[in-house]
Amino acid sequence: MLDAYRDLIDGLTQESTTLRELLGDPVPGTLDPEAVSLLQELRGREAAVLRRAQSIMRKENVNLREIGNEPEIVNAADSTESPEELTAAFIHDRGELVSLLINLTLKDWERKVPHYSRGETTLSDEIEDHLTWEEELLDRFRSTLPAS
Repeated sequence: MLDAYRDLIDGLTQESTTLRELLGDPVPGTLDPEAVSLLQELRGREAAVLRRAQSIMRKENVNLREIGNEPEIVNAADSTESPEELTAAFIHDRGELVSLLINLTLKDWERKVPHYSRGETTLSDEIEDHLTWEEELLDRFRSTLPAS
């Protein structure tokens, strides 16, 4: 079981590296508007996932809503940050998330948490769902960026 959790952490690390490779360092301020929108969505979701993971670990009475209803995601399109600022904020939050996850016990990964629509979920389910979503988003990024 521990190997599955290590794979999730490795996936999170790899995806952030892939994003930086796709966008460049620094990210150009002239990204296609669709790519900027995807970056805003990614940044908002990463902030939401980090907050949710922290809440699961710090609070006993957590009740998760649908991820798309989290304020960080709902308000993501309102961001006025540059593409580089969005990417830097995403990478910062990703580092915080990975740091949190590295220190978890098996029991922490599988702790049941109430969820408004699913009934209950676990942190491992949340992270696995996030990685699946992110892989699809990276495919969408690839289709919006010019071929190199």
